Amino acid sequence: MFQKISYNLGIAALSRLVIGAISLVVVGLLTRSLGPAGYGYYNLIFAYLYIFTSIADLGLYTVLVREVSKVDTDKEKPIASKIFTLRLIFVVLILVLADFLVLFFPYPPLVRWGVVIASLFSVFSSLTQVLMGVFQKYLRLYLVSVADIIARACQLVLLAVMIYIKAGLLSFVWAVVLSEAIHFLLTLAFSRSLVKIKLSADFVYWKQILKTAFPIAVSLVFVLIYFKLDTVLLSLMKPAYDVGIYSVAYKILEAAIFLPAIYVGLVMPLLSKYAFGNQAEFVRTFRKAFNVLSVFALPLMVYIFVLSDKIIRIIGGSGFVQSGPVLKILSVAILMIFFGNLGGNAIVALNLQKKGMWIYLAGAVFNVAANLILIPRYSYFAAAWITVATEILITLWMFRLIKKEAGTVADKTVIFKAAIATVVMLVIMWPFLGNFIWATMAAVSYFPILFLLGGFTREDLREIISLKKEPALPESVES
Repeated sequence: MFQKISYNLGIAALSRLVIGAISLVVVGLLTRSLGPAGYGYYNLIFAYLYIFTSIADLGLYTVLVREVSKVDTDKEKPIASKIFTLRLIFVVLILVLADFLVLFFPYPPLVRWGVVIASLFSVFSSLTQVLMGVFQKYLRLYLVSVADIIARACQLVLLAVMIYIKAGLLSFVWAVVLSEAIHFLLTLAFSRSLVKIKLSADFVYWKQILKTAFPIAVSLVFVLIYFKLDTVLLSLMKPAYDVGIYSVAYKILEAAIFLPAIYVGLVMPLLSKYAFGNQAEFVRTFRKAFNVLSVFALPLMVYIFVLSDKIIRIIGGSGFVQSGPVLKILSVAILMIFFGNLGGNAIVALNLQKKGMWIYLAGAVFNVAANLILIPRYSYFAAAWITVATEILITLWMFRLIKKEAGTVADKTVIFKAAIATVVMLVIMWPFLGNFIWATMAAVSYFPILFLLGGFTREDLREIISLKKEPALPESVES
């Protein structure tokens, strides 16, 4: 099974390189076309809607992954269709509310209209996200990758056209909406080859699933508070220029944490399967996942930290040079988010979401209070440092809970070797920090160094690059 996970992760990583490259080109075009203030408004629109979309999630995505991971559950009940329908209803209702409430925020008409238009994006994005559980169940993430790449390519083409005709901010928002509509339609078509998704109402099942999902939903609300509310608070207390400076650095953080989210999503079905039936396998799976994350988290944090100024110049251009120091700060948050992904999913697999909810509540309260106090004086630097502090607080608390309830602790051997390899990588990079390309090439030295230290083996490499025929998957089922 881990070979299959590694196989899917390898495909996801390759596709993510393509998607990441396209996304960075998109960010570069947007920043140069809109400038710091315009780009600040652009990101504010989607940050505002992200809060409401996350509320509409109701924990349904996580519950779907857990439910369909149970042996033969998907053959007994049309789980995917019922959860898909419930998500559709809630996301439409909550976004109508979002469009109404934005009228009471002190935003210019341009931002308010942008929110209304981008609501369509949020609907498509929310429905696409809940379908990811199907692909994780059957380990067919290459289908997701195809849909992602096509959608991002469409967005890039549409954006280029808008820039050519010298369109304004709202046209760029429409480009995102159209590309996400394509993304959703492709994902839905691919998912139907595995599970026959259709609209299906079942009030009894919905009541049952909402009761299960409620602690997860509340936790997600707290997560979005500290993950996105800082941008909204920044927009209310500082000019759009500050929002733009912070958003460019934050966009790079979001790109960096996408891969661990994919990997942990692939591991989640195994964690759910073994959580109560085989504790030894749960511990083994958790530790192996921690080791994999350790291999990538440390060097990525250091790489982004030392090259942050150059990364910002390449992506944002000369108008965003102040985003460089912000990215240095956020690079520490990237490290914690890698492991926080694993901790959060393990808590759900262990059915500890009620206790996890209090962890996220503490993080949200700390984050909001600190932002309200410090943003007026320190602006985007405060938002960045508070993000780091919040991630440290939540991640360490989650691992403490997992150790207490499941008796499992992370294996520190690999992360110790990864730390040594990262230090050596930094020494090799140091003479080349003035040149982004040479410094990046020097950073690749990390992997052979880690291999020599025994951080991973030839068998691990074979799992990732193996082209052996995968075991047959279950046939498509009616759901």
